[in-house]
Amino acid sequence: MWADLESGLRRIAIVSMPCESPAAGLVALGAMRRRLALVDANDSLSHFQRMERLADQRECETFLRHDTFRGRFRLESKDPRGFVWVRGAHTASARNGPLRTVIFPSHANEWRFDGEAPMQNIQGTGLPYASFYGEMIQGAQAPMQSNLSKSDSGICLAGRVSGESVSKGILDSIRFQIQDQVVALPNLLTIQRWSPGTISRVTFFNTRTGQIDRSTGCTRVVVTDGDGAFLKVIEATEFRDSTIVGVVHRVLERDRLESIGVKIAELAQWYAPDNDLLNQLPQAPGGITISALKRR
Repeated sequence: MWADLESGLRRIAIVSMPCESPAAGLVALGAMRRRLALVDANDSLSHFQRMERLADQRECETFLRHDTFRGRFRLESKDPRGFVWVRGAHTASARNGPLRTVIFPSHANEWRFDGEAPMQNIQGTGLPYASFYGEMIQGAQAPMQSNLSKSDSGICLAGRVSGESVSKGILDSIRFQIQDQVVALPNLLTIQRWSPGTISRVTFFNTRTGQIDRSTGCTRVVVTDGDGAFLKVIEATEFRDSTIVGVVHRVLERDRLESIGVKIAELAQWYAPDNDLLNQLPQAPGGITISALKRR
């Protein structure tokens, strides 16, 4: 439902649970399942679309680097045909001034943002449990076959501040079954370190170390597991434009609960209640409450 309300505005939600739970992993799985049904939900296209968005913005300059061409290139413009143009500040092949060239979606992976790591398009076998995604949500649009064999970084799971192994251990308690086949939740999430050898459709942000497992700059939604993870992600510069869904529980010390309340109060000057979403959601199960905000 939230994805259907996409308007380009950043949104922040808090799902309040009455007890400890693996709910963050389920939220991340639901978001991943949604992107499996979208035409452009893969790393290569997301990387190019980020360049397109920044080419339309004239407030600040954006610089790129190429795998082969030397020097920096300024992201210049997007013309009416949809071509993204860059102009080099210095290149050995330019005799009559800086090289000006166009970036096509087909070779966007050859370009990276200055100061960032190269775009990682994870190679590997397709999703091994493809049938589970089709059966998971009744009435949902079917996954696109092409997405089952392409990596994607639109969804990020931010683990607990106690560490990655603790986060995975909690999610391991959830199992899905189709006939005689049983799969644990971490295997369906396809996080790179948890499912080696296959493509990855979810990134993992280690809130204990402050590191994301693969750098893409294309994160659309971050699902945070616990109050500590939420507070770290809300302040992280790499997620300043990402939608955030924080899953917290109320069996916490009073000062930790108050820290969440203080942060939500601080956000009120820039965010308004997201009534469009809240009015469409079904009644939450007993003991679970949801708050949602959207940028003004």
